[in-house]
Amino acid sequence: MSHTLRSQRLGALFAAGWLLLNFPLVGLWDSELTVLGIPLFPLALFGIWGATIATVAWWMESRPALEAPAASLPEPLQPQAPVQARE
Repeated sequence: MSHTLRSQRLGALFAAGWLLLNFPLVGLWDSELTVLGIPLFPLALFGIWGATIATVAWWMESRPALEAPAASLPEPLQPQAPVQARE
């Protein structure tokens, strides 16, 4: 992944996390429901937070073929000077 694409994705993830953990949307989870005895509000907060961290870790640790170290890439062909014949 190129540096600019990675930066754009991280910026978008930051904006999504900011919106999901901000008041108007986080209010959607504030109810009396429980999941396995755990109230929905803290469960949703930690779930969103954990998913955001996991996504950042996944994006930062992924190394596609385009980002391979220079040692593993083939050497580019260099133009060679024409050989002059001796007489």
